[in-house]
Amino acid sequence: MIKLVPVEDKRRAAKRINFMLRATLQREGEQVLPGRVRDLSPDGMKVELDAAPLRPFALGNMVIAELRGIGRVEAQIVWRRAHWYGVRFSHPVDPERAIRPVGKGGTTPDHTKGLVVRDRVLKKQG
Repeated sequence: MIKLVPVEDKRRAAKRINFMLRATLQREGEQVLPGRVRDLSPDGMKVELDAAPLRPFALGNMVIAELRGIGRVEAQIVWRRAHWYGVRFSHPVDPERAIRPVGKGGTTPDHTKGLVVRDRVLKKQG
């Protein structure tokens, strides 16, 4: 289940949603590096890689970020702390697409289904 936590940070141009979602980063022609998205906005994300890369990304590096529900997005590294990275997308994305349930069918694992709460509607942050 994805737990949404609104993040109030006056330094950001867009509101972010804080949750844990799998994603990957990849430099052109290099290994795909898996990690966890810690917060996501239309303009970018904070991602924690599972392991520190042999050749860390540097500020300004262009990478391909891949997120569930959104797909591949070109992005630029804007900050780094150990194996945590801040990336800015080359074009805005819809964070709601990343957190939508994957399926409802009988063969869909429970952890990918949406949680239904009576009389409650999921509202878009921002």
